[in-house]
Amino acid sequence: MSGRTELINEIDKIPPKYIGEVLDFLGYLRQKAENQNVDDVAAYQVMAADTEREQEAREWCNAYFGPK
Repeated sequence: MSGRTELINEIDKIPPKYIGEVLDFLGYLRQKAENQNVDDVAAYQVMAADTEREQEAREWCNAYFGPK
């Protein structure tokens, strides 16, 4: 049984009065995933803006793989 199928089966067993809480938690998880993506993009942008490290990485790659 896939994780998605198992999740749906478990949700079907929850009393109706708790469905709102499940939806709230799913919203929280969705927001958490979106924030992680934003954080990752911001970290990569900071890293790419570090021209000294980029130059060092380029030199390392050229030394290892040869210039492009």
